[in-house]
Amino acid sequence: MVEVSHNEVKYQIETREHDLYGFGVDVFMLEKDGGRPKEPIAFIPGSDDSAATAKTVQWLKIAFPVELQGKKKK
Repeated sequence: MVEVSHNEVKYQIETREHDLYGFGVDVFMLEKDGGRPKEPIAFIPGSDDSAATAKTVQWLKIAFPVELQGKKKK
């Protein structure tokens, strides 16, 4: 299992063969204490581990963009 971090949140990636989509990875959003939920938040298909992991990193950037730090209006 591979762990990636995005926006100070850790995700665990586990490879799996899906009946419909073929090979890919399940993405689990880890709890603050490091615990892993039973259900993944997404399945990302890919031709191999590295391709699916790269697609997962791209997906995280799109699905959970970094919030811009701007000046607050009064």
